[in-house]
Amino acid sequence: MKIRFNNERNLFKNFKRNKRNKKKNILLLLTCFFVYINFYAKIKNIKDIKVALCTMGKMENLYVKEFVDYYFKLGIDHIFIYDDNDPKSEKISNALDNRHKKFTTIYETRLFHIKNQSMAFNNCYKRSIDKFDWFLMVDMDEFLFIVNNTLKGYLTNKIFNKCDFIKFHWVITTDNNLIYYDKRPLFERFKPPYIKTQFIKSIVRGNITDLKYWVHSPFFSPKRNITCNNAGKRIYYKNMNFETLYPINTEKAYIIHFRYKSTEELINKLKRGYSNWFKNKLRKFIIGNIETYLKINKPTLEKINFIEKELKINLSRYKKKKIYSKKF
Repeated sequence: MKIRFNNERNLFKNFKRNKRNKKKNILLLLTCFFVYINFYAKIKNIKDIKVALCTMGKMENLYVKEFVDYYFKLGIDHIFIYDDNDPKSEKISNALDNRHKKFTTIYETRLFHIKNQSMAFNNCYKRSIDKFDWFLMVDMDEFLFIVNNTLKGYLTNKIFNKCDFIKFHWVITTDNNLIYYDKRPLFERFKPPYIKTQFIKSIVRGNITDLKYWVHSPFFSPKRNITCNNAGKRIYYKNMNFETLYPINTEKAYIIHFRYKSTEELINKLKRGYSNWFKNKLRKFIIGNIETYLKINKPTLEKINFIEKELKINLSRYKKKKIYSKKF
């Protein structure tokens, strides 16, 4: 009788143990299932999102391949390029291979009566407003850098779920003491540290029917549109304007602006103007840019003499003050 009782008790223990194990196994299976579903949904979400890039190029044929390759690797689905080269110069399309042309659309600005970047960006957005989830608006010397993430992984982060616009701060490169064009890739020629600035560029959601875009960022309604910084923190209207944003933040993403590639290239652009919009005010524009250039970069005597010769402007005040450096 005692043996029988012990056997029954052992059976009961085994039953309870098996029941507990069964519950654990069910919970484990459910946990794995939900993890898989969330992971799959995230991957699917990343794949479903579509991102376009709008840009306007003038005298950027030497760099357009590097620009296009960089952004396709980053995750851009299509690039819309507005060719602002002079009619007699080489077209941007001639600088691209067939593999690039599959993912790019090029518009010649003079054929569409587009006179400046704002017009180009607005035209680009309206043409494809419902075909893309996000539109990145940058120049051809601006490269978006995402910290430890892909572009689509970054944009599908839940911190941006309510954001209509995301603003990225500029970090700019110096000329690395290059007076003449250097054929090496940009990221090989110019390495960190970069100079952080308060200036910004933006990426905007698609399907905002009343959107109007300026060069750096969109006009918006504070009541309807939510603007965020690169870390997903909401920015309120009183803390920003259309060009700058404080405080400077480069935590999760920023724009690397290869503003000064060499003295020679800067001068070539200034001679012709960055775009047709500047032709009437070109002289003032040139002098202002040269002064900014000499503040940010080392004003060597060789550079100063080169600029004076090429642009026919007087920079004697820089020589008198002896603010230049004789050696690099």
